[in-house]
Amino acid sequence: MQTADGIGGRPRFLNHLMWHWGELLRLAWPVMLSRAGILVLTITDVIMVGRYDTTELSHIAMGYAVMVPVMVTGVGAMMGIIAVTAQHSGAGRSDKAAETFRHGLGWAVLIGTICAVLIALAEPFLRLIGHVPELAAGGGLIARWLAPGAFLQILFVAAAFYLEATKRMLPPLLFMAVANLVNIALNWLLIGGEAGFPGLGAEGAAIASVIARAVMLGAILIYIARLPEIRRLPSSGLWGPGGWAAGSRMRRIGLAAGVGMFFETMAFGTLNQIAGFISPEGLAAYTIGHQVEATIFMVALGLSVATAVRVGHAFGAGDRAGARFAGWSGLAATMLIIAVLSSVVILNADRLGGVFSADPAMIARTAPLFVILAISLIFDGGQVVMGQSTRALGDSWGTTACYFAGFWGVMIPLGAWLGLHSDWREAGLFIATAAGCLATVSLLSLRFAWLLRGGRLQPA
Repeated sequence: MQTADGIGGRPRFLNHLMWHWGELLRLAWPVMLSRAGILVLTITDVIMVGRYDTTELSHIAMGYAVMVPVMVTGVGAMMGIIAVTAQHSGAGRSDKAAETFRHGLGWAVLIGTICAVLIALAEPFLRLIGHVPELAAGGGLIARWLAPGAFLQILFVAAAFYLEATKRMLPPLLFMAVANLVNIALNWLLIGGEAGFPGLGAEGAAIASVIARAVMLGAILIYIARLPEIRRLPSSGLWGPGGWAAGSRMRRIGLAAGVGMFFETMAFGTLNQIAGFISPEGLAAYTIGHQVEATIFMVALGLSVATAVRVGHAFGAGDRAGARFAGWSGLAATMLIIAVLSSVVILNADRLGGVFSADPAMIARTAPLFVILAISLIFDGGQVVMGQSTRALGDSWGTTACYFAGFWGVMIPLGAWLGLHSDWREAGLFIATAAGCLATVSLLSLRFAWLLRGGRLQPA
C-alpha cells in the first residue's frame, strides 16, 4: 500500500535503508578485493616456494610467521587516518583531510621503521623460544629480507586509507592488483632461477615481494601527489603542516587501534597454539577451518571500512543521526551477508574439507567444524564493523578495552578449557571464537550507542 511516507509503495525507513546499503556496497567491494590482495601476496609466495623445495617452504613460513603479526599491528596504527580524514571530508574540509594524509605519512614512516627493525631482529627471538638452529637461521634470514616489505606495506596502507576515507576506493585496488602480478612474475624468475636469473628459493620470493610492494607504494604516492588538495599543501617537514602536534588525534586513535589489533592477532595465534597441544590432527583441522574463516572475513573487513567511512563522513558533517544509522545499517548488512555466506559453508562442509585434504578421516573431522565456524563468522563480522564504527567517531582506548575484554577475557579462557579439558577439542576453539566475538560485538555496540548519545565526542 502506498503511504505518504513511502516511495514506490515502500515505507520511508526501507527506502532509507536500501539507499544506505547501496552506498555501503559501492564503497565496500573494492576494499574487500584490495585487502584480499595483501593475503594473496603472502599466499603466492608460500605456494610457489612450496612447489620449489620443502625446506625453503619452512623458512619462508617462519619468516612470515614473524612478519605478519608485527605488520598487522603497524597497519592498525594507521587507522586514525581513516577516522580523521573521513570526518574532515564529510565536513567539506578537503584541505584538512590532505593535511591528515601528510601527518599520517610521517606517522607511517615512524611506525614502519619500528616494525621493520623488529622483524629484522627475528633470528635471536626464534632461537630464544626454542626453534632448532637451522630453522631459526633460515626463518631469520627470510625475515630480514621481508622487513623492508613490511615498511613499504605500512606506508601503502596509510596512503590507501586516505583515498578510501575520501571515497576513492578503486586506485588502491588497482595498485594492489599490479603488485600481485609483479610478485608472481618475479617469483617465477627468482625462486627457481628462470631466464638466466639465479635460483634463490625463499630469498627470491622475499625479494620479489619487496619489489612488488615498492612498485605499488610508488604508484599510489604518485597518484596522490597529483590530487588537487595535495598539490595545494604548503611545503612541510616529515610530520606535515603544523608539525608533530597537529597529528596528535590521528596518532592517538591509531596507536589504540594498533594495540587492539595486536591483542586480536595474538589471541587467534594463541588459539592456534592451543590446537597444536590437542594433537597434530587437531591442529590440521583447526587450520583448515581458520583458513575458511579468514577468507570470508575479508568480506566483513571490506564492509567495515566502508561503514567507517560513512560513519566518519556523517559525524564530521555534524549529522549524529546519520552516523548512527550508517553504523547500525552497516552492522545489519554485514551480519546478513555473512549469514548467507555461512549457509553456503554449512551446505558444502564436506566439499570444503576436500579442497584442503584428500584424507577421508581429515575431511570427516573438519566437516562438523564448519557448522560452528559458520555461526562464529556472523559475530566476527559484526565485531569488526562496530570496532571500525567506534573508531570512525574518534574513539581510541575504550574500543581497545572492548577488544581485550572480548578476546582475552572470554575467547582465550573458554578456548583453553574447551580445547584442552573437554571432549570438544578443536571444535571448542570455534565455540570460543563465537563466544568471544559475540561478547566483543556486544560491548562495541553498547559503546557506539553511548558515544553518540549527547556530546561525548566532537568531530575533528
